[in-house]
Amino acid sequence: MTVVVYGVLVVGVVLLVIVTVRVSLGGVTGVPEQASGSDVMSARGILEERYAADELSTQEYEHRLRVLEEGAS
Repeated sequence: MTVVVYGVLVVGVVLLVIVTVRVSLGGVTGVPEQASGSDVMSARGILEERYAADELSTQEYEHRLRVLEEGAS
């Protein structure tokens, strides 16, 4: 019985440490991180590939490109 109590105590402490670290690093706040420059460039690359593959109309491509550029600034 004592082993079970100590096991639960250890699991509780480990979970507490994990939550504390995540909160201190901002991982549990629910606030999305801003995209970095490389993320925007890869998104733009994907957009260009989709446009080149004729998956997007010119109008849709230009709209999505404007949205990406506005989000990066």
